[in-house]
Amino acid sequence: MSRGSGIWVAAITLGVGMSLLAGCAQQPVSGPSVNLSQGFSAYESRDFSQATQIAREYISANPDGSQLDDAYYLLGISHETQGQFHRARHDFNRAIALTHRNSLKEKANKALGDMAFAKAHYGQAASYYQIAISSMNGATPPASMLFKYGAALQNSGHWNQARSPLAQAVSDAPGTTAASNAEQRLEADHFALQYGAFLISAAAWQVVGQLRSAGVAAVVVPSVVGGRTLYLVQSGQYNTLAAALAARTVASHQYPQVIVVP
Repeated sequence: MSRGSGIWVAAITLGVGMSLLAGCAQQPVSGPSVNLSQGFSAYESRDFSQATQIAREYISANPDGSQLDDAYYLLGISHETQGQFHRARHDFNRAIALTHRNSLKEKANKALGDMAFAKAHYGQAASYYQIAISSMNGATPPASMLFKYGAALQNSGHWNQARSPLAQAVSDAPGTTAASNAEQRLEADHFALQYGAFLISAAAWQVVGQLRSAGVAAVVVPSVVGGRTLYLVQSGQYNTLAAALAARTVASHQYPQVIVVP
């Protein structure tokens, strides 16, 4: 064999070796290989890191992908579950901007509402819930969302508007926790400070007398709870939850048992 042919054989051998090494190296994720359903399965299995990774890989590999809205939604719920609310808000808003499906708009806006509610941004939460419900095209909203929508309206001072979603939660899902919670709030029109609940009227009025002697304008409010009458000792009328909580902070220095009730 000539020297030239030896070089040629060596080159082939080197080339084959490089091909084998390249085949063993980790290949970049391409669009078709990223399976979003696996990402949602990872989320359901509470493997949020894996779900986040799959969503990001899809977004990176498919900037014009047909499932880009789903990828951002998956990324959003993964970030939300891990408490990364700022990132989750960005992801949900991207999903809403990209999608043409009302079902995804409903889910993403509900998630935004839940995060705003958790942060005590009740006006924002009510707006998100309203959009989520309007995206359902007349379908029956979950009673839990109706209750939180009504509660968010009340907490931000919109008592009249709150009656419709609360009443719907009561009528649509009787016997559920959401319906029970909605029923307790349905007839309320303000927040108050509550100093105690008593089975005997005389005991409640005795506490009222003590509070009035201390300068607190307390009253007894009878209320039927679980089929029995309780006598609630309350004071104040606050339009928003924030105002009631501020008053509770002051009152709790002398009356640590005081709570806020609608």
